[in-house]
Amino acid sequence: MKVSELRTIDPRLIRVIEAIGTEVISRRGICGNMDLRARKNLWDMYMTPSMQQGYVRFLYPDHPNSPDQKYLLTDKGMEVYEALREKEKGAAE
Repeated sequence: MKVSELRTIDPRLIRVIEAIGTEVISRRGICGNMDLRARKNLWDMYMTPSMQQGYVRFLYPDHPNSPDQKYLLTDKGMEVYEALREKEKGAAE
């Protein structure tokens, strides 16, 4: 993905992609990284759209309600994440 294509992605999706990054992370960890308190807001506004559009996936897809569930970026999500890092590098130079 090119840096110029980032503007076509919903800012909420970018926010969750940045919150997950290269980690395998729990819902609580994502909430902490995004400074959110309400789990429902995280799920409705961020996680559902990002999963439906193929940017984020379950670590344990066969057990979506597992208390040990974690989340990670898909290849598509990693492309966006890498483009965001590239954009940051360009801004720092």
